[in-house]
Amino acid sequence: MHPIFTYLIQVNIALTLFYLLYSLVLKNDTFLRLRRVFFLSAIVFSLFYPFWTIPALSDFRISSMGLGEVEATVIVEGTNATILQDEGSTTRAAVPWARIISLVYIVVTFIFLLRFIGQLLSILRVNMRSERCSIAGIPVYRLEDDMTPFSFFNRIFIHTGNHSEAELSQILLHEQTHTRQWHSIDIMLIELVCLFSWWNPFAWFMKREITMNLEYLADNGVLCEGVDSTEYQYHLLRLIYQGATAGIVNNFNVSQLKQRIMMMNKTKSPTLKLVKYLLILPLAFILILANSCVNQDKKEGRDVATESSAAVPGSADTLDIIPEKVDIIEDNSEVFVVVEKQPEFPGGNAAMMKFLGDNIKYPAVAQENGIQGRVIVNFVVEKDGALSDVQVARSQDAALDKEAVRVIESMPRWKPGTQRGEAVRVRYTLPVVFRLQN
Repeated sequence: MHPIFTYLIQVNIALTLFYLLYSLVLKNDTFLRLRRVFFLSAIVFSLFYPFWTIPALSDFRISSMGLGEVEATVIVEGTNATILQDEGSTTRAAVPWARIISLVYIVVTFIFLLRFIGQLLSILRVNMRSERCSIAGIPVYRLEDDMTPFSFFNRIFIHTGNHSEAELSQILLHEQTHTRQWHSIDIMLIELVCLFSWWNPFAWFMKREITMNLEYLADNGVLCEGVDSTEYQYHLLRLIYQGATAGIVNNFNVSQLKQRIMMMNKTKSPTLKLVKYLLILPLAFILILANSCVNQDKKEGRDVATESSAAVPGSADTLDIIPEKVDIIEDNSEVFVVVEKQPEFPGGNAAMMKFLGDNIKYPAVAQENGIQGRVIVNFVVEKDGALSDVQVARSQDAALDKEAVRVIESMPRWKPGTQRGEAVRVRYTLPVVFRLQN
């Protein structure tokens, strides 16, 4: 999978979890400012946590995952092995689904990008057609067309002809709250997130809640100035049928008017409920933990192509054999780490799975002492396919190391890797995970 798509998936997993936390635990309180901080923190954290790694956390592995085209299970019975797998697991699909999905994503994202640019241009047009003036000492832009008052960053747009002085005063208080607290930053940030995460419904749910919370804050700003709540709500009702210029502005009127009125009349939440917001900390820890484990695997050359497991009937031992290839780069020596065509076990990954399942035996001394873990072995596939320079890159136990090296040294000749059409020496990394089942 392309790193960009991996990053987007990680970001949206975090956004989804944060939204679920908000929806299940935080939604019904009245801590509006803290709620805004929660949303901003959730978005910023989601965008950056995929780049954060704490190596010490990688030891706490939550789960082991295999990704790729081949998923095989090897059941070892004595010296024989049977491979159980789906019929299409070792066969490439005729339809290039990955390319089709990537193309669809790019096209739809481009459409949303055009839509976003169109909204910005519509605001620019309104700004150019508006007359700058001052109302009660407050600089505003007088709209020519009859539409709902709105603000965008530090600019307030209003059609003055349809409002009484009392209404204008309340509208200005509302929009000043938006501009003074820079609510447009929140709007633009979540718009950009939805631009690239249009496929995630929870991103749109979060956008709706962020927009609504900003209106709660602006309404609260009006009421804090001593405006009568009932009179203000009637003014909101009068504006309900007026249109807005774009979805990326702070409107004096939004469609969820009922929720706004309910929030204005809601009893303030007790201070004790603030402790609920601490739940963001364990959630952030879990996400960083998972990311640390994934990044640690990558550093160890863990770009998983296949995954298999071998179980010995009548025994409590399970052996997971996970051959993987490293991200490869070319160095200045004769041995390559990345080539145009990588070396391959004769018969492909499925055949290598069967070979490993047939030949690896869990050392008895390791079983008796409860020793398990991953042994990472690297070796050089020579130009003629022979394996040389077999080394243990990461050791777990002498017995496990010895068994992993023994089986790899007993492998038949591979199909060599090629660079620019010529066979070359390539260093290959193969982690072997020995695991005991309770």
